[in-house]
Amino acid sequence: KGLIQLEIGIQSTYPDTITEIRRVMDVGKVAECVARVKKMHNIHQHLDLIAGLPFETFAQFQQSFNDVYAMRPDQLQLGFLKVLHGSFMYDNAEAYGLVWQDRPPYEVLSTNWLPYGDVIRLKKVEEMVEVHYNSGQFANTMEHLVKEFPSPFDLYVELGEYYEKNGLFGINHSRLARYENLWQFIRTQIPDRADSYREWLTLDLYLRENVKNRPAFAGENQVTKEEMTAFYREEAETHRYLKEYDGFDARQLRKMTHLEKFDGKYLLFDYRNRSRLSQNAATYEVCFSNE
Repeated sequence: KGLIQLEIGIQSTYPDTITEIRRVMDVGKVAECVARVKKMHNIHQHLDLIAGLPFETFAQFQQSFNDVYAMRPDQLQLGFLKVLHGSFMYDNAEAYGLVWQDRPPYEVLSTNWLPYGDVIRLKKVEEMVEVHYNSGQFANTMEHLVKEFPSPFDLYVELGEYYEKNGLFGINHSRLARYENLWQFIRTQIPDRADSYREWLTLDLYLRENVKNRPAFAGENQVTKEEMTAFYREEAETHRYLKEYDGFDARQLRKMTHLEKFDGKYLLFDYRNRSRLSQNAATYEVCFSNE
């Protein structure tokens, strides 16, 4: 598990674009293959798209994005066409109306179908996908949040506009700040339903981060001090859940793990054991001995 990564260059799902770049691809078959690999839960799949290809407008790129997003890859890379000397695109640059940077990486700036303003919009989408999807930090939150928008692409466009409006681009945000930024976006976009996302965001936070200073959006931990003390005292003696923690006392176990209550259920986060694919902490649903 986690030793193999497949990088699958889809580039576009728009038929006219696929034909023009001299590729043969059955998008439905690709989706079936990606789904078969995903079911094995042991291989990281990295699918990519390229903006700036011939015949693909902003709207058609949006469709390509949504098609690939629906395949639920581990990472979705949004790249931009590089017009390299001697390449097919370079030789046909005039016909396609290609304008590109005159220095490495020679990225496209506009085409007959994609004006410069749309390239800039896609740059914002690219960064939002990197932060909120490819990082894996917000998997549960984004799985639900995407349903609040007409399409996945629309969600990432809105995130980009929110970052632009609030001066959040160009800042080296900490991982914890990213959670707070997403929470503020949710409060702004769907204020009537924002509170329903507190638990998803808190779950995503503790899957990755063993933080002891809780962020404001998480509220108070619903596990009482008495429950916390009793659980770790018993766990230090029995190792019912933390089987690889011999030799650690209750205080040490409490520092190395986290116990949280979600929707009436107790979840224990084990940070010494993480998924090789997602890097999330192993989790165990805890039942207290008196239950």
